[in-house]
Amino acid sequence: MLLNNTKDISKTLWKFFWFSIVLPLILFIGVVVVHQLEISFIPPGDLRIWGIFLFVFSVTVGVALPVLLRTSFHGKYIKQNSTTISEYLGYQRNLIIVCSIAIISASIAYLFIVSPLYMYGSILAALYGIYSTIPFNERIANELKIYKLEQVE
Repeated sequence: MLLNNTKDISKTLWKFFWFSIVLPLILFIGVVVVHQLEISFIPPGDLRIWGIFLFVFSVTVGVALPVLLRTSFHGKYIKQNSTTISEYLGYQRNLIIVCSIAIISASIAYLFIVSPLYMYGSILAALYGIYSTIPFNERIANELKIYKLEQVE
């Protein structure tokens, strides 16, 4: 498929976004249903360690890795002073995949009912990751201008 304008690129990214986010969201909804049924899961080992691990992991994949991916993509663009649509789409897909992993981590934290600080921190990191990767048309258009990929619509 030839992507020659912002609408095509945005449409492609929206499809990929929903395809990547649906299963982690279903998992999270399943965990909420499990809590409503008052079924509890006890993780092996220390609950505090699980809470800290899941919180750090969620922040890493929901906040830190997306920042690293954005910075490295922009740095590569600055060095080469050019990029292609396929490189841009690959970068956006990587962002979406990384942030969908944060939803899984937050789901596990909620399933185990770790300390509220760690659980809600994990959920907030996942929400930030999702929000930062939503392919809004205006954001996509601005990024295409920045990377000199814009086409006539």
